[in-house]
Amino acid sequence: MGAWGTRNFENDGSQDWIFDLIDNKDGGLVADTLSRIINNIETLEIPDCEEALAAAEVVAALVSRPSEDFPEDPMDKLDVLNLIGTKALRQLAVTAINKIVAASEMKNHWEQEGQLDAWIAVEQGLIKRLDL
Repeated sequence: MGAWGTRNFENDGSQDWIFDLIDNKDGGLVADTLSRIINNIETLEIPDCEEALAAAEVVAALVSRPSEDFPEDPMDKLDVLNLIGTKALRQLAVTAINKIVAASEMKNHWEQEGQLDAWIAVEQGLIKRLDL
């Protein structure tokens, strides 16, 4: 599974997604990734959750509240996306986070690992940084 931890950038999937976002300069990918989670009626798989949580972290960074583990290089290049952390985009991020925390393979993983509370605390912190 590669690097793995309860923080949102402690896994390869989130790291890969954010570097792809910056390399492709495609700001629309943020909303698309979050919407994919919200509109999914199947089981939310771990790779999709990793990407959506990375997208939510980008939204938090856009409102000047990045996580401590936000990768430095992409952080310096967020302006190429021409994105604004609007209330609508922040709400989209919160909705996706809540859906992932409520029921997903990622939630099941952290529950099985005995680290569910630590992971939920990270996601609650992200929601607070999105400050609706």
